[in-house]
Amino acid sequence: MKRLSGIFSGVVGLALIAALAVSQPLYAAEMSPALKKLVAAANAEGTLNVSWGSTSVGGNKGAEALEKAMREMWGSKVDVRYTPGPSMPRVGHQIATEFAAGQKSFSDIYFANGASFAPLLKRNIFHKVDWTALVPDRLKDEFVEQDGQLLRVYSGMSGVTYNTRLAPMKPTTLGDFLKPEWKDKIASTPYAAGFDTISSTDIWGPEKTLDYVRKLSGHISGLIRCSELERIISGEFLALVMDCSGQTAFKWKDKGAPIDQMIPHDAAQIRYYYMMIPKNAAHPNAAKMMAAFTSTERAQKILWDHDRTDMHLYPGSRIAEKVDGLRAQGVKLTEVTTDWILAHPETTKAKRDAIKILSSKKK
Repeated sequence: MKRLSGIFSGVVGLALIAALAVSQPLYAAEMSPALKKLVAAANAEGTLNVSWGSTSVGGNKGAEALEKAMREMWGSKVDVRYTPGPSMPRVGHQIATEFAAGQKSFSDIYFANGASFAPLLKRNIFHKVDWTALVPDRLKDEFVEQDGQLLRVYSGMSGVTYNTRLAPMKPTTLGDFLKPEWKDKIASTPYAAGFDTISSTDIWGPEKTLDYVRKLSGHISGLIRCSELERIISGEFLALVMDCSGQTAFKWKDKGAPIDQMIPHDAAQIRYYYMMIPKNAAHPNAAKMMAAFTSTERAQKILWDHDRTDMHLYPGSRIAEKVDGLRAQGVKLTEVTTDWILAHPETTKAKRDAIKILSSKKK
């Protein structure tokens, strides 16, 4: 009886040890002192409010997956509350307006690309964070911009999404879409996606870009948003010139849809999407924790699974395969950082002009 009791006690003990092991953060022993302190502060806040587009960071499902992973890996007890948000510029404008009014930001994190938030940098509304101290094995100095205000989360490549089954040819350059075979069979965006970058003086320049847009406007038969790729799949349009990043195209392609993204060899670019912490965030520590967590291998996989993107600078990146393939072909990719955007003010006016040209041809 004593022996059975001992065995039972041993089994219970092992079960308790296993349960305790499961309840502990997966990588607790590897967390930096700065990160442990941050997680504790985030847990004291208990809540994180985030708002971005439903096609960014995986939308609601992506937020849920990140919340679960943070709990398992870092011992987070933060309740992540996601709300679908408007466009990136509109979110930034609302945060800035709330800051000026002395109100808390409706979103504890501002997620956006450089073109969306660059005008806000002079307002000094974002926290400066020592990101590399939080996850030193993953976050490098080059992943942080503007003195810690910006943390790179993932990469995006503007190109052309097209119907692989109905396209008259396999395109490789933007010039291909000025050929008669594409006339009245393609769409563009009402916000001139991608054309701002190529209008810079070190790529095409404003004059060449706007000349191209004028010619393109004679070939397009409508304007659509980057998220409306069902209209490319159905054959209503054979291509979207240009798209925002190709993420949605990759999702549809994986489902078997006749769709793909082409990075134009004559105007290849790669840009970054960032997370910033507003100074008027209601839960700044929880926000910093989530932003830092996006650097982990698990978070990057979540981004790929839910949003078909990751950052090409991390080992094992799926986007890096595309980048490396282009470079192997001798294609030059312009890296669009915040400093690059600020150094090319000509792109702002060129984009406004491109929008006017495209909008005048809307049907």
